[in-house]
Amino acid sequence: MTKEIAAGVAGAVLLLVLVLLLWNIVLTVKFGGLKKRFRRLAQGSSKENLEQILEKLFGRMEVLDESQREVSALAEEMRKRVREQKSNLGIVRFCAFEHEGSDLSFSLALVDETGSGMVMTSIYGRHESRVYAKPIEGGQSSYTLSEEEQQALDAALKSADRE
Repeated sequence: MTKEIAAGVAGAVLLLVLVLLLWNIVLTVKFGGLKKRFRRLAQGSSKENLEQILEKLFGRMEVLDESQREVSALAEEMRKRVREQKSNLGIVRFCAFEHEGSDLSFSLALVDETGSGMVMTSIYGRHESRVYAKPIEGGQSSYTLSEEEQQALDAALKSADRE
């Protein structure tokens, strides 16, 4: 019986050795393929090797990072300038003098996002016309505004609130 057990163990060990041999052959073939691909990659397709290619890529990344910082700074500057633009408009036309023409007089308000800008009023008369401008800071003027000027300013400020 001991010979039978010894033969069984020897058979099992032989089978295990065959499996391990086959496994070794498979791994060797796979490793050879990986090794070949790595060599191609490391040598590069031209005269450059992998290290040189990576150095170039890192250099390009640094240039792109610097460029991105410059673009961000320019974008912030543009945002600031846009906020400061007197792009919110309010206009009111009116007849300044009874029995003299139609509503050729007007008040025009131009303000930025902070409510700063100006109100300009043109008073039209048959024999003369006058133009007045009043500064606006924070939605208020240090000068007294006429009813039409206040209406134009309110319209411009309402336009600024919508944006």
